Amino acid sequence: MKYIYFIGICGISMSSLAVTAKRDGFFVQGYDANKNCALLKQENISVTDELEFDEIKKADMIVYSSAFNENFPLISYAKSLHKKCLVRGEFLAWQAQKFENVIAVAGAHGKSTVAAMIYTILDVAGQNPSLHLGAFLKKEKSNFVLNGTKFFVTEACEYHDNFLFLKPKISVITNIQKEHLDYFKNFENLKKSFYKFKNNSEFCIDKTYLKAGKAYFDRFGRLCFSVFKNKRKIFDLSLKVSGIYNKNDAIFAIEVCQKIGVPLCFIKLGLESFEGIEKRFEKVFCKSKCFLDYAHHPKEIDAVLHTCELIQGKKVAVFQPHTYSRTRNFLNDFVDVLSKFDEVILYKTFPAREKEDRNVEKKLFLEILKKKKCCLFYDLNLLIKKLNSFAREDNLLIMGAGDLPERLQSSQFICRDLKI
Repeated sequence: MKYIYFIGICGISMSSLAVTAKRDGFFVQGYDANKNCALLKQENISVTDELEFDEIKKADMIVYSSAFNENFPLISYAKSLHKKCLVRGEFLAWQAQKFENVIAVAGAHGKSTVAAMIYTILDVAGQNPSLHLGAFLKKEKSNFVLNGTKFFVTEACEYHDNFLFLKPKISVITNIQKEHLDYFKNFENLKKSFYKFKNNSEFCIDKTYLKAGKAYFDRFGRLCFSVFKNKRKIFDLSLKVSGIYNKNDAIFAIEVCQKIGVPLCFIKLGLESFEGIEKRFEKVFCKSKCFLDYAHHPKEIDAVLHTCELIQGKKVAVFQPHTYSRTRNFLNDFVDVLSKFDEVILYKTFPAREKEDRNVEKKLFLEILKKKKCCLFYDLNLLIKKLNSFAREDNLLIMGAGDLPERLQSSQFICRDLKI
């Protein structure tokens, strides 16, 4: 049995890849500075926060997250020993080779939801698909599903050009926005990478021929709209998910599933049974009306704001910036979109791979304060005290790609388990 050592093993994608490798018969262990991962504990995969060079010696293959550069001690040591080293996206592509049809969904926004929708439709249609996501399905409470080998649906991340390792049967590009400029440097380089991704697939869906009608929420809170082809209605949809942006995501999923021959009846049934993924305008229980959303880019926050237009009450943006570089690159855009909410609450930046620089979030705070009531918190307990001061009819929109939702859940401020 071969031994694979994962560096950054507790990341949402890396942990699922580690479990997949273990189920394929490999011996798996790994390193992570934050070694708490429920999935890995459940699978009895050992994780350490110590730099164990002896394990690098023993391993047959090293897989590392793009959050680590090649100068990281474990990686540089592995390369000095001429170990086989694969970055996360390269390992994902290596695993994808065992599937007949790979469907890879890329884009600045919406890729997790589109991939999850495609998976759900194929599952309802009896195709026994497998799935890899960067988010958790609500129904399965997991970000990966290992079923048959006919279809593999995966989210394809553009960061560090990870998606270029994939050679999918069908690729999807939901949109291209200025993002990850710490790596790409400029928008032109980003667009070139997406063009290469498109050319890596046998068929790419980067625009839709179907159109969605005007959306509205019914009395059950479902998102309702009609789908048209050449101005002819093909069916009405009533989705369990709330975000208005799910309308466009559903259209991409329909296009893909029609391309591979799924009957319309299964497409409609699959979409209407789709329960969504976590942190995508996810309604959770607390004193006020509270929604979690992964929005961490100005365009994504704007999509949340657009959905908020359909709900009544005060709109309070509770935002945790994700990386200092993103805040710097899009400072004016963040200020503009956040200032459109009735009130703004900022929580300390989730730095991810970057060094702390509190001057960045303080500048964001001061610029928003010129336009809107705003406060900045570094202490979770003080933040919760502030959030508890809002009325029951107020809407708290908790946004960001960091750890704030998990912190609020651990503190029992929010709860996902109650029927609301």
